Amino acid sequence: MSVRPDRPAEDPDQKAHRDTASETDQALLPHDLPVLEEGLAEASEVELSEEARESRLHLAEQLSRRPMSSAMLERLGRWLSFLGRLLFAHVLFERRGIDQLRECAERGTVVYTMQTHSRLDYFYFNYAFLKHELPRARFANNLVVRPFRALWERVVSFVTRRRIDGPRKMEALILRDEATFLFLQRPRQKERERVAFSQPYLYRLIQTQRRQDTPIFVVPLCLFWEKRPEPRRASLLDELFGTVQSPGFVRKLVNYVQTFWQTFFKFGQPMVQVSGAINLKEFLREYPGADSSDASELLRARLEEQIRQERHVILGPTASPREQVGREVLARPELVEAMREHAEKSGEDESSVRRKAQKLFDEIAADPSLLMIKIFSATLSLVWYRIYDGLEVDEPGLERVREQAKTSSIVLVPSHKSHIDYLVLSYVFYHYGLMTPHIAAGVNLSFWPLGPLFRRAGAFFIRRSFKGEDLYPVVFREYLIRVLEEKYPVEFFIEGTRSRTGKLIKPRYGMLDMMVRAFASGRLDAIKIVPISVGYEKIIEERTYRRELLGEEKQKESLAGLLKTPKFLTSKKGRLYVEFDEPIDLADYFGRFGIDRLEPEDEDLDALTVRLAHRIIYDINRVTTVSPTALVATVLLNNPDRDASIGRARLLHELGFLLHFMTQPGRPVRLSGALREALASRQAAIDALRAAHPNDTPPVSLSYDEDADPNDLERQHIESAMGRAVASVIDRALAIFEKEKQVRITDPGDRACYTLEPQARHEIAYYRNTLVHHFVPEGLLASAIASFESRAIPLDRLMDQTLFLSRLFKYEWIYEERAEFENVFMRTLDYFSASGWVTLQGAGEERVVAIATPGPELDYLRRMVLTFVEAYAIVFRRLHELVEAPVERDALIKDVIAKGREQLQRSELRFEESLSKPTLLNALRLLEDWGVVERHTSPGRRREVVSYQVHPEWRGDARYQELVARVEGILNPSTTD
Repeated sequence: MSVRPDRPAEDPDQKAHRDTASETDQALLPHDLPVLEEGLAEASEVELSEEARESRLHLAEQLSRRPMSSAMLERLGRWLSFLGRLLFAHVLFERRGIDQLRECAERGTVVYTMQTHSRLDYFYFNYAFLKHELPRARFANNLVVRPFRALWERVVSFVTRRRIDGPRKMEALILRDEATFLFLQRPRQKERERVAFSQPYLYRLIQTQRRQDTPIFVVPLCLFWEKRPEPRRASLLDELFGTVQSPGFVRKLVNYVQTFWQTFFKFGQPMVQVSGAINLKEFLREYPGADSSDASELLRARLEEQIRQERHVILGPTASPREQVGREVLARPELVEAMREHAEKSGEDESSVRRKAQKLFDEIAADPSLLMIKIFSATLSLVWYRIYDGLEVDEPGLERVREQAKTSSIVLVPSHKSHIDYLVLSYVFYHYGLMTPHIAAGVNLSFWPLGPLFRRAGAFFIRRSFKGEDLYPVVFREYLIRVLEEKYPVEFFIEGTRSRTGKLIKPRYGMLDMMVRAFASGRLDAIKIVPISVGYEKIIEERTYRRELLGEEKQKESLAGLLKTPKFLTSKKGRLYVEFDEPIDLADYFGRFGIDRLEPEDEDLDALTVRLAHRIIYDINRVTTVSPTALVATVLLNNPDRDASIGRARLLHELGFLLHFMTQPGRPVRLSGALREALASRQAAIDALRAAHPNDTPPVSLSYDEDADPNDLERQHIESAMGRAVASVIDRALAIFEKEKQVRITDPGDRACYTLEPQARHEIAYYRNTLVHHFVPEGLLASAIASFESRAIPLDRLMDQTLFLSRLFKYEWIYEERAEFENVFMRTLDYFSASGWVTLQGAGEERVVAIATPGPELDYLRRMVLTFVEAYAIVFRRLHELVEAPVERDALIKDVIAKGREQLQRSELRFEESLSKPTLLNALRLLEDWGVVERHTSPGRRREVVSYQVHPEWRGDARYQELVARVEGILNPSTTD
């Protein structure tokens, strides 16, 4: 808390009259206004006589008619307006901050507050408040805007010997509902000087709020000309010219001039941050026993803490040199003990082991540089402009992250689909005014020259495996904990590698486990984990991914290699999307599962880590943006005839079917900005169609009348209306596919036909897989229904078949956390019933599911997951033929793909995209998990060789034949007995 000022021992107005006689801003007191007297007792501070109140209002009226020398200008005129635009147009003042100030002004009286006195900052806010029509400050402490008026006021005050102190002028203006501005300190002031500079104003603010019902909103403002944290130790230059965030005039001028060229070269721009407003009325209710002096000290502490938090979120902590960080990490007791044990085990001396640990630290640790971050910002601004049409950021979600970062260690967990992912969040955080994260990157990216550049941009490097290492995991863990202790955001990819299919990969637990155990041990106080989706309308690696999906070895590639390709910089890839889910509070998560943080069991921590990892993946899926390319890909791939074209009317109707399905109440789907805007533009027509339907929520339907008049509500379908609403957005997505020679368009216009090029199915499937998780419960149930020949299916048998499919695909999708299968099954079945596709008949054990008149909807939903059923069937069949001896995993996958392509030529397979290496590997992993196959490993030249063989207990066993037949029956229902 700040140093407590001495309580007044005499009339506060008289004492303030003497103490502030030299204040710069001395207003002229009208000759007919009496000097106001106040008692010392707290009751007298609060209860003013009617005469005193009238005197203050009279003073406020006089000050309003004659603006003080510190009042902001109400108009700038032509030349000052031009100068303001020239000097301040490059400053970022976000809409949310403007709206926050406007809301405060509508609800009460605003007192703008800044940490350090600055004429430049005050002049900027004068310009900004005029531009955005916000209340201008009628008073600011110790500042002059009108020098001639200030001079005249001094002369008249000297002659008349009538003065009034700054706090009382501020009070009078607040009583008249005028905005004021308060600086808490001057640059380079000591603690007691800072308190003396602004504490009388805070004391008077408290008194004023006690005397009126209208709330006073004290709003801390931060204006960052340079995004550099304060130094750990002030240098001689800092003592002379002020620190970077509390500069004197010369340093402020230098910082300001730098912003011009930095903004021009896209190195960043100055920005305003509006902190949370303090409602003094509510603030005083929090401390009912505090008198005005105590309350003013508490208010000062609150303001300084909020400003400190805002600075921390934007600038980060005071940075230590990398060498010092290394010394601190190597001195940690846990690492010292690990080095001692390693020395005993290996027989090396302690100095040798310490050098080894230092080398490991140098391999791992980041060495962030603000200059390098600015260079990356400039480079990426150019790259985004060349290859993307725009960047859509979930700004409310980012604001939630900003708020959590004020009090917690933040862990960012984005999806991993492209090399670009490494840079996206750093770019977004830097440009939205947040401290850039430390990024866990694969050690394969640490090569020269990119490795050192990434390291300077905040990357720290992690090996793919800790196997056989005893010292490396401890060095890595202690460094990670040290970074989180300093409250740096940490970003890591829980999938471990880029998704080649568009679908999220099952999580890996290593880094998450380290964080969970560090939190459980009390070494980290508060951790908030933020699931993030980074999505692309088109990815830059799709050709590479196609080759890998078809079994080719992964090629060593790098971001530099991609940037050097001419096509990378010349072809547009649509839009890029960043969405944030609600942060997960690790303390709440421990409590949710009843785990004692003080004495947790290892088994409990292991189980919690697994649950949490799956929860993160589920949350990322939930906020993944549904893009126009994903919708187009889904419709084209769901065409029953893979070689046939699809007409425009049908395309738009099926797009509307998908949109109608995903936008129904209770479905947490995030559409791209373009799709949302297009639907909003036709919302009235869509609502009219809903109103014309007898049900409040009309069921989704694939039935449509191609020749229906759009104005004929009785013949129209919501699906067709929604499809037409987004037609222009979809046309842009189709144009991207056509340019890449993935879709062929004939007869452009209303009669257009669209054909998917055969060689592009894998590439297009990538985008379909980014949204398929929204249809998984419905797709599995529809597949189970289709596997029965009877149109009246016993409920228990249908549930058993759906459960089998759910377990079959445990490595494909993450299911809703803690959701019982039976509840999800019945919820989905009820949806089918409400849509008129099935009916539930009978009661108890005799209940059956009756299939309604066959319609296209169930088959459409079934085809959403049929690709995966076919992929698993291919693996099951091939393994059934190879039961004699172990087969190397890579050779087996290549064999399966080769045989599958032969079957595709003979039209024995439906989907080329079924031949996807990751999906085939998941099928093997499942069979291993079920005990159907055995896994064998043997040493290889570069890595261990993995082989599979059908388990002896399953060879020649009818169970395996039944398993294969069951999957085949789901894939081809006509073969079901």
